[in-house]
Amino acid sequence: MNYIRSVVLFFFFFCPAACLAQVPIVTLGPAVEEPLDGWDKLMQLKNGNTCWLHFSKKEGLRVSVYDPKRELIATDSVVSSLWNSTDIESTEIDGIYEINGQPVVFLQQLVKYIPVFFRLVLDPQSGKLIREDRLGELPSVQHRSVYVQENLATHDCYVEKDPNSDYYAVAFFNGTEIQRNDSVRERIRVLHFSPSHELIHTGFYYLSDSSYSYFSYIHMSVQGKEKVYMGTVGFNTKRKGSEPWSKVIFSALSPDSATFAHRELDYTANYGDVSGYLQYVPLRDEVRMLLNVPGQRSDGSSGIFMNTLLASGKLRKHIQLSFPELSRNAQINLGYKDEPYKGAPQRVLMEPDGKCTLLMETLTRFKQGNNQINKLHTNMGDVGIALLDTAGREDETLAVTKYQSITGVCEPFYQHRRAKSEWVFRNKIAALNTNTYLSYDYVRIPNASFVLFNDYLQYLDTGGQDKVKKPLKYINDANFVCYRFYNGKMERLFLFGNPEVTKGYYCMMGAADYDSAKRIYATVMISRKGTEKKACVAWVQF
Repeated sequence: MNYIRSVVLFFFFFCPAACLAQVPIVTLGPAVEEPLDGWDKLMQLKNGNTCWLHFSKKEGLRVSVYDPKRELIATDSVVSSLWNSTDIESTEIDGIYEINGQPVVFLQQLVKYIPVFFRLVLDPQSGKLIREDRLGELPSVQHRSVYVQENLATHDCYVEKDPNSDYYAVAFFNGTEIQRNDSVRERIRVLHFSPSHELIHTGFYYLSDSSYSYFSYIHMSVQGKEKVYMGTVGFNTKRKGSEPWSKVIFSALSPDSATFAHRELDYTANYGDVSGYLQYVPLRDEVRMLLNVPGQRSDGSSGIFMNTLLASGKLRKHIQLSFPELSRNAQINLGYKDEPYKGAPQRVLMEPDGKCTLLMETLTRFKQGNNQINKLHTNMGDVGIALLDTAGREDETLAVTKYQSITGVCEPFYQHRRAKSEWVFRNKIAALNTNTYLSYDYVRIPNASFVLFNDYLQYLDTGGQDKVKKPLKYINDANFVCYRFYNGKMERLFLFGNPEVTKGYYCMMGAADYDSAKRIYATVMISRKGTEKKACVAWVQF
């Protein structure tokens, strides 16, 4: 089925409105050459424009702007006097947000082994650079790594924006060994900014009793101009008497304090390999902190904990989530036997009242080949989605079979990092740079839900009658599929046309941006006809 706008106009006159609302309508922008390397990100701005940011070794940062009519109105290459755009291999993107109506890019670059953090502000009409700032730096990366009980000390920069406002915070997080000229009390600092990029507060993170010497970053959340919250793991290389090796610490920075206040979560004693997500819930004046702890799965449990904390920092309650309905769904629809669904959390979609949607994906790591750089791989498997009430119980679940393989290690909460455009140029082999095409996206509208991903379609395989499901490894084999869940049924749609052996369509999941208010999903679509490939922006109206 083809849902291109020009095709569906005829459909308007013969389809009831209720049914039409469930049919995605696609609008395509002008065709351009396929991006072969780097990172791409689309931004649907509040003024109706769409910005396409393309980072590459050849061009640095190129910005293309489309107006509300989906016409290209401006293209510009960003020339910076602070950030060296020609050294993209030393650059890491830490976040891309719309702030005060403007695209803002946060990135760090290694300058003589020193991570330096920059902020670039772009014009929403022309894409030109209108402001750039050097916000700070971390000590040299030439230091000894500290890894104990599956806890790795963090040495990195982070940025998070309040989803309910344009306030944001930048963390310079040095949780590793203190160097000779470094201050223990200033090793970790957080800068709190207003929507106009004014620094309104600086806070320092340290434990007054020095109970832990090293820290691993989990996540950070901003509550407007009021507070900044942070989750970390504090740990030591040597155990102090009967004290645990490690604990998760919830911390809050108030505007009247220069330091974070801390609350250790005692039940997390000796936890390792912890990842997570924090978000302030305004209607309940609470903070939700989701923790993923793989080491707590040994008894068949999920290893996923939902913590509810008061804004004061007090732990109100914590529960280990369970997914009996999702597991039953996987048994019925995906052919699971008696085993539960064991996906890792990839993203949390939090609602203002504390309900949330948890997006999960099965991740299986393995080694293959002798290349020291590219021998680690991850199979990104079945989709599991759970809509949870305020108590963390399942209201609704979705399960979709999927099989993709990525070069490298995929960590939990990958979709959250992808949505904010955390990216670093790692793989110099373009054919293996498939990260932006893998995993999936989820769209929910009244009365319907959609799961979107690139898939390897077995029936297009010309190699014979092999019935064993094959993973999507190479993007040339991909086709973009959309699974619609409506009235208790699941239907597979091809939004850009039916794929064939010599013709197909696939999308950059990493470039996508969803405007939930307008229900428009924007992505970069690659069309493949024989050996010819073209790219364009695709806007999908749900």
